[in-house]
Amino acid sequence: MDLKNNFAFPRMENLAIARKSYADINGADSFVPVISRQSETWAAEVHCSRGRVLEKAGMAVVEMRGGTVEGGSADITLFQTLAWPVSPAIPALIIMASTSRLEGQNVMVTVYIDLIIQNGAPNQNDKDMLASALKMVCDQHGQSLDEYQSFLAGRGMLGGCAAECGILYFFEESDAALLEEMMQEALKAYQKIINSNAGTTPAADDFIKMQDARKKIVEWMLTEDYGVKVARQNNIPVEVMEAYGFPPPQHS
Repeated sequence: MDLKNNFAFPRMENLAIARKSYADINGADSFVPVISRQSETWAAEVHCSRGRVLEKAGMAVVEMRGGTVEGGSADITLFQTLAWPVSPAIPALIIMASTSRLEGQNVMVTVYIDLIIQNGAPNQNDKDMLASALKMVCDQHGQSLDEYQSFLAGRGMLGGCAAECGILYFFEESDAALLEEMMQEALKAYQKIINSNAGTTPAADDFIKMQDARKKIVEWMLTEDYGVKVARQNNIPVEVMEAYGFPPPQHS
C-alpha cells in the first residue's frame, strides 16, 4: 500500500505495532492473509488475527486522497483496530486515529481509545488499567486525561457498549508523539487486562449478552459510525470495514 497523504500521524508503523501486540496474545501464526484494496481515490491494507484468546483482532490503515465528504473535497488517513475476545467476560478494545483535511477547514486529528463491554457488566479494574496507562502518558506530556475524556460520557458510542474509560478528543498534528505513546500504552494495558482475566469463568448467560452487544455494535456502525458514512460516500465497500472492524458473526 502506497501512502499518498503527508500527514505525520497516523502511520503504517501503527499497524505493525498492533500486529505485534496481537501476535503476543494469539500467536504469530494466527494471522489470515492480508487484504489490500484500492481505487483511484482510496487504498486500504487490512490485517486480522484469529485465535483462541482473541476471536478476531482486526487492524487497518485506510487512506483517501481526492475523495469527498458532504460534497467537499477531502484527504483522510485512518488507522483503526478492534479486538474481540472469545470470552464475553473480557472487554473488547477499539483504537481509532485519523487525520483529515476537509475543504475549507484546518487539518484535524481525531483519536478514540476505549474498552467495549461484551457482557453488559463492566469491570472497574479493567477500566482503571486502561485509564491509568493513558493518564501516565498524559502526565508525562503535561496534558489532562480528564480533558481528553470530556467527550466520552453519555454519547452512546458503539451502541452504548463503550466502557467510557479511554479518550475521545480532537488534536493537532503536533500532538503526534503524545498520541503514538497513548496508542502503544493502550495496547500494553490491554494485554495486561487479558492476562488479569485469564482465570475468569463467564456466567451462563454471558455469551447471549455478548451476541446481543455485538448485534447492537454492528447496527451502530452501519447507522452512526462516521467512518462508515464517509466510506459509503466514496464507494469504499462495507466489506473493507467489516474485515477489520466489525465483531465476529454470530454463531448459529
